[in-house]
Amino acid sequence: VYSVDSGMLQRTRSWLLAARDGKGGFKRERRALHTWIEDRDCSNAYITWALLMAGEPAASLRPEIDTVKAAAKKSENSYVIALGANVALADKDAETGRALLDRLAAKQAKDGFVDGGTTTIVGSGGIALQVETTAFAVMGWLQDKTYVGNVEKSLKWLADVCEGGRYGSTQATVLALRAIVAYDQARSTPKAPGSIQLAVDGRQAGSEVKIGPETTGAIILTDIAELLEPGQHTVEIRMKGGSEMPCSMTVQYSDDKPDSSAQCKVGVNVALDSDTVAEGKFTEATVTVVNRAEDEIIPTPVAIIGIPGGLEVRHDQLKELVKSGKIAAYEVLGRQVVLYWRSLKAQEKVQLPLSLVAAIPGTYTGPASRAYLYYTDEFKNWAAPLRVTVTPTGE
Repeated sequence: VYSVDSGMLQRTRSWLLAARDGKGGFKRERRALHTWIEDRDCSNAYITWALLMAGEPAASLRPEIDTVKAAAKKSENSYVIALGANVALADKDAETGRALLDRLAAKQAKDGFVDGGTTTIVGSGGIALQVETTAFAVMGWLQDKTYVGNVEKSLKWLADVCEGGRYGSTQATVLALRAIVAYDQARSTPKAPGSIQLAVDGRQAGSEVKIGPETTGAIILTDIAELLEPGQHTVEIRMKGGSEMPCSMTVQYSDDKPDSSAQCKVGVNVALDSDTVAEGKFTEATVTVVNRAEDEIIPTPVAIIGIPGGLEVRHDQLKELVKSGKIAAYEVLGRQVVLYWRSLKAQEKVQLPLSLVAAIPGTYTGPASRAYLYYTDEFKNWAAPLRVTVTPTGE
């Protein structure tokens, strides 16, 4: 889609090929960004699949392909089995591919996701693990018409768990989109003229939208928020004529402090020195992040700290926190400061200050702060919103 420097692609390909260990796998360097997981089958299978998808001939990856297929046959990790199926199919080994796809079909849950994944190349868990595993299963199933029913169930599940256009982690989002694009390409049919109408509880909502062969892109229907008072509702999309097409609905809601998940392995607490500060003066928020697991190193923890309006963060202080090793990286997104760590040791506690300057008088409440593991972001620990009053100079 985009023009990517061919030299960069070739250097990357050459680097990956040079990282082969001569035993059918790939070397692992500890200086990598992510904490390496123990399951080498994940990394070997993922890198081999990626090289095949990038056009590397199967003949040049024979030891790696054979290793991946052998590992997938023995593995109980559905993620490795799904990758193995895709590698086998790319190698034109239909017999092995079909056997692995059958195993995935047997692990498909009633809701449509593929169960049995234990970890991934980035150490995902929770829904992210299910999304990555299911996406690879769909990409394999799409290559054999026998699994049409499995594909449809999984695509519905992927649509249901999408939140705000993303699937939690970057890796889960990318793989889900690959599966969806592959599905659209496999199911694409000529477009026919028709119309689409939205209804809530049997009543027409908004005007009818005409569609035809010239229609491109997403068809966005009306906002129905005003029709959804408290209680149960039935929302329908009705089409006259037209062609089969996928659809989705986005629901947005808010809560001052959502309930924390008992499955979240990282905790967070945020407290202001004072809930009243004079304009132009400084106050400090103390942030405490802790690994709640008693005997486990947790990878890629994230804490998002909600800053009340009227207060501004000091970027120079955040840079110092990175330099001192208190955090690995940070972002400032509107009224939220995002703090990143590579990992936290078992029961490790990190406490750090956030210096804030009172810029605009008024009384403000910030977004609730939360912490989670990057690859299981559905399990969050929430902290109460910070509240502050900024008094005008001279008061």
